[in-house]
Parts: sequence; structure tokens; C-alpha cells
Amino acid sequence: MEEIQIEESTDNQDQYHGVKDSLVAGRKELAFFIGLLIFYFYLRFTGIEPTLVVILGLIGGTWLAFRPSEWAVEGMESAAGHLGYTAYVAGMLSSLASNMPEAVISGIAAFDGWRTGSQDLLDIAVLSILIAAGFNMLLLGITIIISTKGKDDMAVPEEAIKKDSVLIRWTFVALLSMFALGILDMVAPDAPVDPRFPPVASFVLFLSYVIYAAALTTGDVVNEKEKAEASHSKRSAAILAVMGFIGIFFAGEILTHSIEILLSDYHSVIGLLGNQVAIAALILGAAGALPEHGIALIAATKGKVGLAVGNLIGGVLQIVLLVMGGIGMFVPIPLDRYVLFQIMVIAGSLWFLKRAITDDHKLDFFEGAMIILLQAYVFVLLIAGTPV
Repeated sequence: MEEIQIEESTDNQDQYHGVKDSLVAGRKELAFFIGLLIFYFYLRFTGIEPTLVVILGLIGGTWLAFRPSEWAVEGMESAAGHLGYTAYVAGMLSSLASNMPEAVISGIAAFDGWRTGSQDLLDIAVLSILIAAGFNMLLLGITIIISTKGKDDMAVPEEAIKKDSVLIRWTFVALLSMFALGILDMVAPDAPVDPRFPPVASFVLFLSYVIYAAALTTGDVVNEKEKAEASHSKRSAAILAVMGFIGIFFAGEILTHSIEILLSDYHSVIGLLGNQVAIAALILGAAGALPEHGIALIAATKGKVGLAVGNLIGGVLQIVLLVMGGIGMFVPIPLDRYVLFQIMVIAGSLWFLKRAITDDHKLDFFEGAMIILLQAYVFVLLIAGTPV
């Protein structure tokens, strides 16, 4: 009995220290941002210094999108290890946790836009989803370069060839159909004044990813070498995931509020830089995608290529199908020029990625560089080329 109690006590200590090490990135950092967020909420609810509220909101919201996402990712990765999934599936699950900021940020912005009748905010919500997918593609290109610079070409994980390539084709056709519907709604003689994507069609997008995820996690028997590593106990993984999702929710609310202030009080200043809708969407998309998906770059530098590629490729598909489809079931997605442009861009990017994956089952330095260049080109067009 004493031995059992000692073992249980040791397990509890390991669980405690595992969570503690993950939650505390540094006492000074944690104390600084807690103080910053307290000051932010004080200024926000007293209604003074809107400029400082926006600045603190963007800084604090981005931190909340980053650190809690790390916790959620660690929890999901450990859960994959305990369930016996591959490193690639662990990447897909960690990508699901990583995409929570985009889902929350865009969902809150879309709901506020629909509730207040703000077309700009509704456009920004949908655009930020698609732009986040573009940032995932950008990071995928960087990951490919890191993994292949001065080395052999990067072999594409088997799961990506077997199942992801099929889902990429499906998503490509779905986006083209969505684009065609928007164009027809614009040019038809009896075209609606404010075209929207049908909620039922959004449900089909959502359902397609659920079916894919089920197929990915119920495949062939996994070899021991392919299994994901469970770096935390089951209890620690659950704690990390819950703490992460709570922080992500607050990140979404704070960042959305900051964008609303920018649109209402500083629209003339943003307009000097370019298209204000596109710039606001870029801010939201970057805040939701770049911090936590940067984890994939760290994984790539440590040689965890399967995890990194699974995180980023899965992230693109999750954003388009799961996040946009999920939001579209409850909030109508506008099919105006901003959204249609980005839909076509994502469709073209997925076609490019699919060809790169299936031509020789490898990704090389040149393909990574061209993916980066393509996304940079698209962002320039979005800001400077879309009419205001």
C-alpha cells in the first residue's frame, strides 16, 4: 500500500510540474502581461484613451493568442500520443488547437458584424479566416526552406499523399463552386442586392472535414516509430487544453474589440495605408495565425517535419472547411469582391500545393520559395489592388 501511495504521489508531482513548466513561460513575462491586461481592461471600461486601448488590446490579445495556444497544442499533442496516433495526426490535432484563435476571433467579429449590420466588420471576419489560411501557406513555405536548405528534398508524409491530397482536391472544387456562385449572383439580371453563401452549403464544408478527420484517425495500424510522443500525462494534457482554450477566447474578444475601435475611430488613418477592410483583416488574420503556427517552424528546426507539415497543411484545410464552414452555418458569409478575391486565391494556392505534393511525393527548396513568393504577392494585391 505504501509503495502504491508513493507511486501515486510521484505521478501527481510529475503532472503538477509538467503543467507548471508549460504554463509559466517566465515569471517576468507572465507578470508583465497580467499587469498589461489589467491596465487594458481598466482603460477600456472607464472609456478613456481609446488609442492606448487599441495598442494594449493588440499586444495583449496577440500574447493571449500565442501562449494559451501553446498550452492547448501541447495538450492535444499529448492526447494524440496517449491515443496511439501518428506524429502527422498529432500535427493535425495540434493544428486544430492552433486554429482556435482564428475561429474565436472571426466568429466574434462575424457575429458582431451581423448583429450591428456592419458590412465592413462582416467582410473583415470572413477575410481574416481566408487570410489566416494564406499565412499558414506562407509558414509552410518557410518550413520547407528550413527543412531542405543544404539538405535533401523533404519527403511528404504518407498521410498527406493518401488522404490530404484527396481533401485538397475536394476543397479546391468547393472553393471554385463558391466563387462561381458569387459571380453569378453579381451578374444575373435578378441578382440579390447582398449575396450570401447558403448556410446549408457551409454545413457541407464543415461535415467534409469531420469525415476526413475520422478517416485519418481510423487508418492502418501505426508503427511504434510513427507514434506521437505523449509528453504529458492524461490529466496534465486535459488541464493544458482547458487553460489554453480559455485564454484563446479572451484573445478573440480583445482583438475583435480593438479592430472595431480602429474601424469606427481611425478609419481615415487606416485608409492612408491602403484598403482599410483588407488591412484590418490582415491584422486579425496575422494575430490569429502567425504566433501559434510559428510552433511549426520550431518543430521543423528540431527535425519534427511530420508534425510541422501536418500542422500547416491541416491548418489550411481546417480554416477553410471547419472554421469558415462552422461560422457560415450561423452567420451569413458575404460573397462580395473582397471575399471572392480571397476565395479564388486560396483555391489557386491549394492547387499549387497539391501539385507540389503529388508530382514526386517530395517538397524542395524551390517549391518552398515559390509558395512564399505567391503569398507575398497575394497580400500586396489584397491591400493595394482591391478597390476601396
